[in-house]
Amino acid sequence: MSERRDARLEQLIENATVHFHSARPDDEAMWGSGFLVAPGWVLTCAHVLLGRIGDGGEEEFRVRGPGLHDGRPVRARLEERLYQGPFGEQAGEWTNLPVDQDMALVRLLDPAVEHECVWLSDRSDHPLGDHRIVYGYRPLADGAAQAWNGEATVNAHDGPYGLRLGPSNEFPPGVSGGPVLDPATGAVVAVIKCRRGDRDGGLSIAVSVMRRFTAYHQVIAEHDRWHEERRRTEHNWVARQTKLSGAWSEADSDQWSPVDRRRALALLAAVEPADAPHTITQLVRKARGDDPAGRPHLPVSWRDGHGQLYEGDRPQEAFVHLRYLRLVQLFVEAHDPKDRAAVGRLDAWIRDRLTEVRPAVRTNVEDAVLPPGLLPSGQRSVEPYPGPGERGVVLLELEPLDEDQSRFYWTLRVDDGGENSDVPRYGQTTGPGVAGDRLRDVLDAPLARAFESVDRPEQPAPLEVALNLSNFDTAVHTWQIYDSAPLWDRARQQLLGVRRPVVIRDIERRGVPAESWGSRWAEMLSHGRLTARNTVFDAATLHARQFAEMPPGQIPVQCRRAGSGAGRTAMRLALDAGHGVALWHSGDHPGHRCGSLCDDLHRSTAGFLAEVTDPAELPDRLRRIRENVTTGNGYHWAGDVAVLYDDPRRPLPAEEGVFDAP
Repeated sequence: MSERRDARLEQLIENATVHFHSARPDDEAMWGSGFLVAPGWVLTCAHVLLGRIGDGGEEEFRVRGPGLHDGRPVRARLEERLYQGPFGEQAGEWTNLPVDQDMALVRLLDPAVEHECVWLSDRSDHPLGDHRIVYGYRPLADGAAQAWNGEATVNAHDGPYGLRLGPSNEFPPGVSGGPVLDPATGAVVAVIKCRRGDRDGGLSIAVSVMRRFTAYHQVIAEHDRWHEERRRTEHNWVARQTKLSGAWSEADSDQWSPVDRRRALALLAAVEPADAPHTITQLVRKARGDDPAGRPHLPVSWRDGHGQLYEGDRPQEAFVHLRYLRLVQLFVEAHDPKDRAAVGRLDAWIRDRLTEVRPAVRTNVEDAVLPPGLLPSGQRSVEPYPGPGERGVVLLELEPLDEDQSRFYWTLRVDDGGENSDVPRYGQTTGPGVAGDRLRDVLDAPLARAFESVDRPEQPAPLEVALNLSNFDTAVHTWQIYDSAPLWDRARQQLLGVRRPVVIRDIERRGVPAESWGSRWAEMLSHGRLTARNTVFDAATLHARQFAEMPPGQIPVQCRRAGSGAGRTAMRLALDAGHGVALWHSGDHPGHRCGSLCDDLHRSTAGFLAEVTDPAELPDRLRRIRENVTTGNGYHWAGDVAVLYDDPRRPLPAEEGVFDAP
């Protein structure tokens, strides 16, 4: 391998690498490897422990390593595992666990034991061809364990977290759970999962999968604080990182050094944690001025956001990192932090570090302001619908495959204002498609993942559903997506239209907007106030002119379905006239002629629209009405009302991606 190995760095990682065995004195056989990541915390593969510590994982066991308690065994217990299935009875049957489930956190039961901790990478991208060194233990014939290490190269990605290691070494049994070091940066980037049968090479798991642990925030904060406290020790991790070939030069203050990174991450660990992945993503984009290359794993801590401030294998300039830190500081300050002293320490260090960068870039940090969508909402009762480049929006496109509209292709995008907003996240646009009555089940998990990337705790992202006119009455707002409540809010598994604004868009309006659509939208926004116009009534003759001549603030409202009969004719004329907002009853019409329920709908929608002071309020006002009546019984005018909210400033992408469902 071309990378020069650092002997002192290797000593540090070997002191932090451990192995596991039973608490029974008559059973000395080692189970597998692990490594210390924070005071009292060990990371390993779940399959190393499965089948050995009881059906519920409750049995105590032992951890041993040369840098832990002078090599003597230390009592430990499983704290958390990503795999949620049964443990089973037999060890050794679990190496085929999915990559994103095969990780576990172990807690040492003696908090007084001091030990080394590895430096965990904050990055989540792993280019092919990168050189790696794998550490662990292999069993000896007498039951003892012997330290082992070998070199490898990342030669393939296996899903979002799997990193296949090329055939440079045959990994021995027992090494599973050991750390994988990037010798170029001096950071642990992965956990070795398994070898390739009788062949060389193996599979490792990116450490970014740790973000799925409920204890992640605690563990990673303790990790960063521990390394900051070790800065006065001569041979610490960061001191070794500064001496690696191609390392950042501390003499150049415009660069971001490992010492800067250590101090920044310790300061970030002390402030209020991020409220949602979308917040971090927005601040990263604002700090960088663009989107990070590739698709890094979802960030859940301020540290993860720091890990997206790289260009290739090198960190961006110091002012970019300082700008990110300033934005974090501004966000935490704006949301009433519990520990203002911690925010003050972050502010003081940013100011001090700014004096070292060249004056020409200081204003990029000093003038930083939060994106509008991240400002506190205060006492605002209605969330305005996001305009271009504001809060994130999830877009679901449903394309019928056949004339009877029974099967569909689907595409999910996340429009968060970034460069990749037009790129599909998930979808199925080949093969037989999905039956209409199975769409909700098929879309459950993909919608949940899309929402997780842009939701904030008190600000769920809107869902836009792009349909052709025949399918406008698809009641997506009544779907119950069981996986769509984020991890911090699992209890709120409500109907989609109660949890978040759900609006319809016309899938035929792809690409460059028609002039009538764009001009009517602009006039409506400038007008502000909205009024209702009943466009379908008994024995009415519909003309294109009546829709084209409607005043800017007048909204078409109909008590009949939009996808069939007279309701379809009316909606077609409204779309052709450039209307971007409309309301209609998507359920069955009560008989051929209009009756009292229709009168109630028109009277109620007229009152509803009269309260709207800005068209952008309309989707959330309708959602709030649904939220207020969701526990009631019987008819309510808002129950089956759908809303067209089709913003020409954010037209649907003109081209389709072609890929299969995940």
